Amino acid sequence: MTNIKSLKSIGSELTSAYKKEQTSLREKTSKIVFDVESFEYKLGKLISEILSLEKAKLISKELALKYSINAIDKRRRSEALNLFSNHSNYVTWLKNNPKKRFTSLSAMTKAYAFENKPKLEETVKQAEILQIEDKSSEQSDVGQSTKEEPKATKKLTASDIAFETVLQLSRNSISKEEFLVALRDHLTLIEDNQDEIHQFDEVA
Repeated sequence: MTNIKSLKSIGSELTSAYKKEQTSLREKTSKIVFDVESFEYKLGKLISEILSLEKAKLISKELALKYSINAIDKRRRSEALNLFSNHSNYVTWLKNNPKKRFTSLSAMTKAYAFENKPKLEETVKQAEILQIEDKSSEQSDVGQSTKEEPKATKKLTASDIAFETVLQLSRNSISKEEFLVALRDHLTLIEDNQDEIHQFDEVA
């Protein structure tokens, strides 16, 4: 019969093996990012060149078959393209933050996106500035400007945000599919960092 002592011993051995594995994965991820000869970087470069040549936004099944990359997982292709497209930013970020190391490329890109995303307050302020610029200044009949009472910040509705998003997609020639992939990744990032976001809200 297995006793507590032997189970503790097994647990300690597995924990030690786990720590070694995590260290190895962190080293591997860093190497992938810094090394332009890594599989992911070269794959991302290939996909970028295919999209440019084919004048496409995404790698379709037909394009994947045409260029013999259909056997490579879609998620890995997406991560590779992301790495290649933002390579200099990722390298600079990791060099400036030597203590930041990640067990996967996906974890690194999500952390980078979370740390570098525009702050909500700045986005709201920009929207307010645009609204102010669109309005003509009001003056009284005697040529004196009227004194306006402070107005409460207008809270954007889901419809407002959706409409603005559609406009930005059109202006920047971004496909719906490409946007949905990015949206899914950011929603996952927010869910993974929900506790940190709640703490930020409480401090604010």
